[in-house]
Amino acid sequence: MNGNNFFNLPVERCDPKTAGYLILPIPYEGTVCFLSGTIKGPEAILAVSDQMEHFDEELLIDFTQHGIAALPPIPPADTPEEEFERIYSTVKQYNFFHSGRFPIILGGEHSVTPPIVRAAAESYENLSVLQFDAHADLRDSYTGSRYSHASAMRRVLDWTPHLVQVGIRSFSEEEYRDCPEQISRILTAKMITENIHESLDRIFCGLTEHVYITFDIDVFDPSLAPGTGTPEPGGLNWQQITYLLRKICTTKKIVGADLVETIPLGGQNIITEFLAARLVAKIITYTF
Repeated sequence: MNGNNFFNLPVERCDPKTAGYLILPIPYEGTVCFLSGTIKGPEAILAVSDQMEHFDEELLIDFTQHGIAALPPIPPADTPEEEFERIYSTVKQYNFFHSGRFPIILGGEHSVTPPIVRAAAESYENLSVLQFDAHADLRDSYTGSRYSHASAMRRVLDWTPHLVQVGIRSFSEEEYRDCPEQISRILTAKMITENIHESLDRIFCGLTEHVYITFDIDVFDPSLAPGTGTPEPGGLNWQQITYLLRKICTTKKIVGADLVETIPLGGQNIITEFLAARLVAKIITYTF
């Protein structure tokens, strides 16, 4: 598989100059606080993608028709602050949100998301962010850094007030105290399991016309995605996630997406990175 290939595509469908979908790997884990390995996530997802069919079994289309190209990875910076600026400047350089092509970012830890949202918010007035995650990530700082992965959504709120959080099942007393309105709007995994249709209505109410989607792989139950830094029991399943994603992508204008926090476990345990690659395929299919 060459450096610009994803899903083992023929040359004419993986040209960065013409592809409708651009994959940007950001292998960064500068603020992880428990299990490490997210820096290897993007490469692992790319590696298993060539084992996947290009024909979507649900919508009965070849989701690679518009081309999918993987760009060179952004090399990690020395500090979280430098990483923020490096990601932001790279996204601006690629002109993702004005090029008419769809960016999908592969992390790395969740701290890669805020600089991308900053660039998107500068291009789309009234941008909203839809977060699929086990954790609220609303601390103002963590372990001395305002750019920690545990502060990712707090930094997102610096650029847009429209944040919808889905699948959450863990947040701290500090987050509850400092962000009570945002916490009150969370759609927990339990709420979605009990009434997915009512939950979908609430999601729609919180989103604007233009939506950026950020996926932490730990939104899935750890039985489905064990390769992640801080697994939380009681997560969502594939059918719940893809149902919500399809409804949202066919109703709102999705401007980009990221998928973060995948940790390859090594050996033959490739379930998490394969799930991640399939999720990328579904994002492409639903935004086709």
